[in-house]
Formats: sequence, C-alpha cells, structure tokens
Amino acid sequence: MLTPSAAAGVLTVWACAVAWMDLRHRRIPNVLSLGAWVVGVLHLLIVGHSPLGASASSSWLAAGLALLVTLPGYLLRQLGAGDVKFLVALGLLTSWPLTLNSFAIGALLGAAVGLAGRNRLMLLSSLPAAWQTPDSRLARWAASAPQTPQKKRHLPFGACLTAGLLLGLWLTGLPAP
Repeated sequence: MLTPSAAAGVLTVWACAVAWMDLRHRRIPNVLSLGAWVVGVLHLLIVGHSPLGASASSSWLAAGLALLVTLPGYLLRQLGAGDVKFLVALGLLTSWPLTLNSFAIGALLGAAVGLAGRNRLMLLSSLPAAWQTPDSRLARWAASAPQTPQKKRHLPFGACLTAGLLLGLWLTGLPAP
C-alpha cells in the first residue's frame, strides 16, 4: 500500500487529469470517476481507511455529503453527472472535511470565473487605464464578450473542484488517522 503522502501525489495526478479532460472536452469520463469509486471502495473495504489515511467512516460520510451537496445542482441542470461522480470519488478517496473544503473552494472559484466571464466588459473598464490598451490580451478577451445573451455555456466545474482539492490539501494537509 502507498503511504498517505504518496497517495496524495497519485490523487493529485488523477484530479489534474480529470480537470484537464473537463477543461478540454467539457466532460469527465466515467473511467476516471467510476474507476476511482472502485479504488476507493475496495481500499475502504480491504484496508479499513482511505488512501489518505482518514477513517472509513469519514470517507463514507464524505461520499454521502458529496451526493447531498451536488445532487440538487444536478437535478436543476446546473451541474453535470461527471461533477457529481467526481466529488463522490473524492469523498471515497479522502475525508469529509477535505471533500467539503474542495466543494466550497471549487464553488467559490466557479462563481468567480462565471461572473468574470459574464461581466468581462465591466471588469475591463474597472481596471487601470494602462491595462486597457486595445492591443492587450485582456482587452481582446473583454471585447470578445457576446453583446447579446447566448445559449448557456457550461463551466468546467470539475476543474474548479480539482483546484479546491489542491488548495484544501495544501491548507489542511493530510487527514489525521
């Protein structure tokens, strides 16, 4: 078995792969999310704790809480099924505090990205004049904003959850056994 630190490294690589797929294709493949479910459940049943060293009860609770916080968003069509499965996988592999921190940080980041993308012209006009030159990347990005409302675009929330996980791991460290 891997040490909790090594497992955190593997978890980081896996979560970054999920984020990359979500950013690139706007989909989280089942092989990544459900495959992690299998690893998490087997690890909990065979070893008795999560790969990061959290108690089995903490991981089962995390998976349940992940469903509790994401299922309403899925039912309202605000989250994709991949986002739900990804957060449940995080729960099975980590602990309930880290899972909830990942969700909270990811939700805040997602809201900030969504608002910035939606209000890019207003954002540009609030920046210092030196940053508003027409040939700057920021100005070109702001100018590319649609003038009329478009069909709803989906935010790659899996990438936000990954950022939340990485920040949560950095802030809280590994769970206590």
